[in-house]
Amino acid sequence: MREDMFKIIVERPRSGSRHAPAAKLRRDKYPGRKRVGLKRMAGEQGYTKYLNENLSPLKRYLHKQIGRKWDQVFSEICQHLDTGHTVKMHVHEHIDDFIVTKVSIDRKGRWIGAGRRWGAYCEPDAWTADLYVDPYDGIIKRTADLCDKLGVSRWKDRWRRRKKKLWRPFLKKLSETEYLVKLDGIWFKIRLDQSPRCNMDLFLADLRAAAWRSHALWAVVQKDQLSSKALRKLGLENGKTEEETGA
Repeated sequence: MREDMFKIIVERPRSGSRHAPAAKLRRDKYPGRKRVGLKRMAGEQGYTKYLNENLSPLKRYLHKQIGRKWDQVFSEICQHLDTGHTVKMHVHEHIDDFIVTKVSIDRKGRWIGAGRRWGAYCEPDAWTADLYVDPYDGIIKRTADLCDKLGVSRWKDRWRRRKKKLWRPFLKKLSETEYLVKLDGIWFKIRLDQSPRCNMDLFLADLRAAAWRSHALWAVVQKDQLSSKALRKLGLENGKTEEETGA
């Protein structure tokens, strides 16, 4: 670890330190109150300070240590980020955000680990950190590789797939109540009685399951199959794709 790592991590000033001078904090929001402490008044005014460290260098450093013993890496971190300094101790607390160091295997053969964000032990598919310490050899390894080995999907991967908006290839919004939707490989234009006001993935699932026939929030009042001319104009085509078949 580079000797100036601490300076790089805490190069940003504390946010909120320049919000209001002490003179402005003398203006009590409650004139009828006889006495109030300066700390409480500062909190009521919304002028509070908090740490604003840049932890990216620490994260990059840990990722470069993959394949090394965690004890050796942690010893190097402590040399430059000792716990006798308040801010350095605060940076220490963020280490668990990037690597799971408390990992064990229970009697059933399940891998479990704990981090600062959870407060309880959980299995690798729920770990937020991208790195972990192997309990067998104490070496830093990738969480994604462990999940592949165990045959489980990380919540991060599931969340990324959800953010990709899987409905986009099969659902196109024309207005608040008009949509183009691909059902069983055929494109239709539908009109609703009102805006669905829900997640588009759930909306598409309801359309595919024909739940619109008895839906409590909205109903399809018109459904027309698109003609060949309309498909060419919109740049669409009928027929099931591999993505739709696996959906």
